[in-house]
Amino acid sequence: MNRRYLIGGLAAVVAIAVIGFALATIGPTGSSPLGPDQQYPAGADANHINFTALDSTDTNVSHTPREHWDSYAIEYDAPPERPIVEGEYYINAETGEILAERWYDAEVYRNGSIYAFLQPAESIPNSHQREEFESDESFVYDNDTDAYYRYDSNYGSLAPTNIGRHTNILEAYTWEAINTTTHHGVPVITYQVTGTQPNASNISSAGDGTLRIGLNDGIIYAFDITLEDDGTTYQYTYNVGPAPFPEHNWVETARELAAENTTAESD
Repeated sequence: MNRRYLIGGLAAVVAIAVIGFALATIGPTGSSPLGPDQQYPAGADANHINFTALDSTDTNVSHTPREHWDSYAIEYDAPPERPIVEGEYYINAETGEILAERWYDAEVYRNGSIYAFLQPAESIPNSHQREEFESDESFVYDNDTDAYYRYDSNYGSLAPTNIGRHTNILEAYTWEAINTTTHHGVPVITYQVTGTQPNASNISSAGDGTLRIGLNDGIIYAFDITLEDDGTTYQYTYNVGPAPFPEHNWVETARELAAENTTAESD
């Protein structure tokens, strides 16, 4: 079956978003002008961001923000006709739990070696994909909740995830630092878009765009960019910030169904 659809990338978020980001998140409130001796994170300077260098450091968005908040969300919004990356995430810094929201109202849970997946049946877009769930023995259908579940307590190594990929859209453009500020208490540098990279081709032109990079860790904590293509504008927003870790009782349901299914198969 189509593993990319069912398991896709992994990791965090239930979809009750605290989407108060976008323009409010990137706004200039409390900002300070840049001084001549301004310090920048490795891979960035006043008129340039080397995204490859940012990615090559020991910091990453799935772990580094745990130093700042007990739990946090990685929220992302894209035009429905241009969904570049699947998934928003919630991460529990204290337990290491990760919740991810997938397309079609699916949810994914990960904690150490434990993996769980929930797919409401009513949200499956077509009969072909429903047949894939039916034919995959790792999924169990529950009539009471009208949903498909998967639970694996020894899932093994984590498949490639979408965490960190949301910001790939920014790499085709050039950026200029405009001020320093804080992002939910984290010192950051705000950049504005100035154009496209010389080697970029077949990309949409950028209208307005700003992003925030952690001053001390080089993490991209937020961006808001509007792209233009054939007279149509498309807005993409992204925010990493503190948020409660969502309820996830369905994981226990998935565990119980998996245990019942194993028992039934052994009888």
